[in-house]
Amino acid sequence: MTDPTPGSWRRWREFFAPPTFADEDSARLARVLNIILLNGLLALLLFTLATAAAGQYDRTVKMALGAGMAIILFFLLRGRFLRLTILLTFVVQLGLVTWILFSGGGIHELATMLYPITIVIAGLLLRKKEFLAIFLLSLLSAAFIIFSELTGRIDPSRLQKTSIYVLITVIAIFVLAAVAVRILANDLQRSRDRVRQHERELRESNLRLQQEVSERKQAEESLRESETRFRTLAESTFEGLCVSENGLIIDANSSLARMLACEASEIIGRRVDDFLEPEMRGIVARQMHAESDVSFEFMVRRLDGTLVPVESRSRTIPYQGRLVQVTTCHDLSERRRSEEEQRILEAEIRQNQKLESLGTLAGGIAHDFNNILSIISGHAAALSGKLKDNAEAQTALHTINEASERGSSMVRQILTFARKSEADFRALRIQDMVADLVKMLRVTFPRTIDISYSCPGDLPQVWMDPSQLHQALLNLCINARDAMAGTGKLEIGTRLISGDDIAARFPAAAGKRLVRIQVIDTGVGMDEKMRARIFEPFFTTKGRGRGTGLGLAVVYGVIRAHRGFVEVDSQPGAGAVFSLYFPASERQALPEPPRDSEELPSARGSETILVVEDEEDLRELLTSMLHDHGYSILVARDGLEALERYRRHRQDIQLVITDMDLPRLNGAAVSQSILSDNPGARIVMISGFLETALKESILASGVREFVAKPYTMPQMLQIIRKVLEMLQIIRKVLDED
Repeated sequence: MTDPTPGSWRRWREFFAPPTFADEDSARLARVLNIILLNGLLALLLFTLATAAAGQYDRTVKMALGAGMAIILFFLLRGRFLRLTILLTFVVQLGLVTWILFSGGGIHELATMLYPITIVIAGLLLRKKEFLAIFLLSLLSAAFIIFSELTGRIDPSRLQKTSIYVLITVIAIFVLAAVAVRILANDLQRSRDRVRQHERELRESNLRLQQEVSERKQAEESLRESETRFRTLAESTFEGLCVSENGLIIDANSSLARMLACEASEIIGRRVDDFLEPEMRGIVARQMHAESDVSFEFMVRRLDGTLVPVESRSRTIPYQGRLVQVTTCHDLSERRRSEEEQRILEAEIRQNQKLESLGTLAGGIAHDFNNILSIISGHAAALSGKLKDNAEAQTALHTINEASERGSSMVRQILTFARKSEADFRALRIQDMVADLVKMLRVTFPRTIDISYSCPGDLPQVWMDPSQLHQALLNLCINARDAMAGTGKLEIGTRLISGDDIAARFPAAAGKRLVRIQVIDTGVGMDEKMRARIFEPFFTTKGRGRGTGLGLAVVYGVIRAHRGFVEVDSQPGAGAVFSLYFPASERQALPEPPRDSEELPSARGSETILVVEDEEDLRELLTSMLHDHGYSILVARDGLEALERYRRHRQDIQLVITDMDLPRLNGAAVSQSILSDNPGARIVMISGFLETALKESILASGVREFVAKPYTMPQMLQIIRKVLEMLQIIRKVLDED
């Protein structure tokens, strides 16, 4: 349990404490008056006890009455009636003094000393008019006592001898005391006013100083926040930023440091010119002071000497009390790389558009041209059989066959370049093909050209079309022969490399094993402008009548068809190096197909065949050849006529041979209609050109064989016999079951 004494003492202190006032003067007067009342109450209580002990009961009553008045005034002060309490205090005091003196020993009583005390206290506490009123009341009280003594109203037995001179003396003392006290009070008031003025000025000065300190702190804080914000913004931007004064760098952000491949501390303190090429310093300086919103581009030199393209803007701003140039630098390296990639991509798109245009052209002319070649070669073969003993005729027919083969080869080159021909992919040994090619070149090329080759025996196989690769390498060698003008050195080399070695130039090669084939010549070489166009179709530098412009275009088409890559290194007068890269394959070689169907004996038959061909010469040639080999022939000139003939002679027809490109109804629709009516029908499709996807779709629908134009008659006879014999085998199996 806690001791209650401290709490009780606190409550008593609060009880006897003076009331508080907002006004400082009122608070001071309340404190002084509170002390006077408490001391007066204590003195009156002591007088009361003393007079009671002395048996002076009349005085005891007076003192007790005075103590009661002091208590009333004490509580009146607690009620915050300050001015009223002050006046009543002096009035009560004078009244009590007058009463004590009148009922006692008169002016010579000891209580008379209360008059000067009253005047002194009034002079210190009261305003001028209030002090004058108390002074007059004190003077009247004293005069009343003296006058009462002189007139005998006070008991004469208790009095000393009094005269009018006493009254004059008392008045003089009162006046002197009042004047002195008032002068002192006025002086104290003035001193207090001066002190208050000084205090007020000091407080105001203090407030101003505190406000200035606060404003300065706020300004410093704002400056720190601004610098922090500036530093944060400067560091968070992806652009390089530097602040320079008269060409001297005084600040830089980390982005600029990364751009220049160094630390920011290595930049600050250097001059802007240290990072510029000499010829650019004046231009950049003028741009930095031009105050233009237009960006300008230049090369920034790193400390290691490498150059970085940048796009920059500059502006003059106030910074820490001086004018500086703020310059931003945006690294253009990535944009330049993107632009270069875009340029390459656009070039590839243009090349692909050319390929597409050429493919459309090739697809359009292949059918008709192959029809013509089939007619030429077919009639030449027929005449060759009839004119075996005529040497001159055989020579002419041989020339016709060679021209037909060249035409057919040209069509294949166009289709290969346009990626329209069907590739015969197989596992291929590069070294065998190169060895055979070199043998042929040494026989056909001038002996003044030195031909050599190097092929490691352990090269892995590549999965590709041998004829297309042979055509591409042959075209490169012919191009090299023409560039050397009949004399020079031609070298063919192969080796296995890692795709990572060329991944920087060909990203798709990364992680692969590649077989590289290089064709190197010592010819006239090419400049950069010519190198940029060598793979364009129909572009040639060989002069009128010496080239078709398709040789290197075919090379490019073969490489793209086999997902390979090609590089050309050439300078004028320094020859050329063509590097072809093909993915190495782990597939095993397939069995070799028969060498030449023309070497097989011609097959004869007696079945009925429906021939559907719109080209009259080719139709007559095919029907004549089939008729000579024992077959019965029905003929149709378009798709609708073919369906009508088939429905009419369905039971007799064992085989349908139809061209793809027919009037009124094409060969695919004819075959579908026949197969829907008779799923067991045997159909051979012929076409001068057919997309691979469409060919596969036709074969999947039930067509037995596909023959590409131009075809030879022995080839056609072998295919016919193959399909019909398969039909006979199936019928035999069904009969046995």
